[in-house]
Amino acid sequence: MKILMTMIMPAFLSLALAARAAELAAIPSPAAIKECLGKTGSSECLDLLFRAGLATQSPGDLLKSIQNNGDADPKLRLSCHPIVHALGREIFRLKGNIHDAFMSCDQTCHSGCYHGAVERFLRGDEAHLARHVTQDEIARKAAAACDSKSPLRVYFQCLHGLGHAVMYFTENQIDPSLHACDSLPDSWSREVCYGGVFMENVFSSNPEKRNVSATDYHYPCNEVVPKYRGACYLMQTWRMQEMGLATELLFDECAKAGRFETECAQSIGRDLSNAARGGDSRPAAEQCERAEGEPRRACIRGVVYALIDNTWDTSYAAPFCSALRDEDSAYCNQESKDYLRMFVGK
Repeated sequence: MKILMTMIMPAFLSLALAARAAELAAIPSPAAIKECLGKTGSSECLDLLFRAGLATQSPGDLLKSIQNNGDADPKLRLSCHPIVHALGREIFRLKGNIHDAFMSCDQTCHSGCYHGAVERFLRGDEAHLARHVTQDEIARKAAAACDSKSPLRVYFQCLHGLGHAVMYFTENQIDPSLHACDSLPDSWSREVCYGGVFMENVFSSNPEKRNVSATDYHYPCNEVVPKYRGACYLMQTWRMQEMGLATELLFDECAKAGRFETECAQSIGRDLSNAARGGDSRPAAEQCERAEGEPRRACIRGVVYALIDNTWDTSYAAPFCSALRDEDSAYCNQESKDYLRMFVGK
């Protein structure tokens, strides 16, 4: 019997190792994801990766792998939102409706899974779909996309994802996309949707289609109608840094945004949240502390809101708040509690 067992155990272990190897092979590797990100058609490449992954893996396992990759690799951490968008698109393709897709998503990487699911709902499977729809059709579909009776955090992510999605429908035209958001019933919903439009313009997986300037740090925020400018500036500092503006000069540039300086400063904080999530809380705190008054507080809000959006708890936000000094730390903790209470009820 002992001889038989010694023969069986190696075979059993070999089968187990083979099964584990097959499981890992079905999860897109960091190298494969980076290869997609380097391509012009990165969206389609990522879609195919996660389509294959979902054939054998659960959405939760794939979301966890993306989170782990981002924790280990700064490049993937910075790109994780569009990566999770792709997974959300494929989850919707698999589930066929927003409700079931949302039930399979979570808040990983600023809730990109929710956004991708809404994008697929609105865009469909055809990349050229935008050429075959009218503005009225876009508005009708946008108005019906999100269920206002959903929990607030879910409704928020649907509306924000809708803003991303209408940019695909209009082939990255900002004004028609914003007008689609205007079909929503109330100002809060419209503002959330505007934010998705401007985020898609800044972070688009098709950079050649973005509506940006090579020389103007404030474009397109300084060109859109004033009612849209606050939402635009909430995303704009990423573009400023992409153009080469040093982090320490961002607050000076935001001051040039006039009455939208606060939104611009909050955008600085959102950008800093990546570093804080990666464990560099004190350097991120020092950047917010460069400012004074309301821009300083706005920067802090930008960090903690983005960190909480990743987990819907304070696991990332609390270390950042602790890294701030004195009254800033107290303000940070209070903002974290208020934000969670509003969106999660705790």
